[in-house]
Amino acid sequence: MGNKTDLLTVGSDRSPSRAREDYVKAIYQLGGGAPVRAAAVARYLNVSRVSVSKAKRLLEGDGLLEPEPAPAKPLRLSHKGRALAVAMVRRHRLLETFLHRSLDVPLERVHAEAERIEHVISDDLAARIAAFLGRPSSDPHGHPIPYDDATAAGGPLPTLASVAEGARVVVVSLDDRDDEAVGALAAAGVLPGAALRVERNDTAKMRVRCGKRVVSLNRRHAAMVRIAT
Repeated sequence: MGNKTDLLTVGSDRSPSRAREDYVKAIYQLGGGAPVRAAAVARYLNVSRVSVSKAKRLLEGDGLLEPEPAPAKPLRLSHKGRALAVAMVRRHRLLETFLHRSLDVPLERVHAEAERIEHVISDDLAARIAAFLGRPSSDPHGHPIPYDDATAAGGPLPTLASVAEGARVVVVSLDDRDDEAVGALAAAGVLPGAALRVERNDTAKMRVRCGKRVVSLNRRHAAMVRIAT
């Protein structure tokens, strides 16, 4: 994923305000309200552990993290940090929905586009986009759009790669952070709401029936598909 960045310098925009928003959003998405290990945040944002440690002190100073003097302790968002994180997730997913539904931007591009735009729109504009779209419950990748400070209940759903041959499943969501994988899954028709039957599942490939089509999937891509049985 490229070289790791330093301190509050996540993404191509090096502004501290953007980086703070990226950090709290990452902690929220990884933990859903629960504490998160610094190592997990570093992997998610592709930054060094030292960067996360320095950012932790700054985020605590801004009141976005609960103070924790022990460096090995997990990161826990404060009420202020959780509110900011939920607002960023809401903006991001509404933007993805608007770009895909209203502007016909391909699914594999909307995540990166929304990542750039989410930092410069206001909550009022996000609310207007939500009203324009009819307050959609989920984005095009199948992720719920939060309209309040609530956290999602329950743990992560199983992945398509984990199910046995012969299983019938329904696609719930796609991991949106790999544009190439999203493009391949969309081309195969493996999208939220699609009903699938697993024809074959081996160490390298999966073969699934999607409607009248039988498609072959890379197992890495299949591991990015969350399903319900």
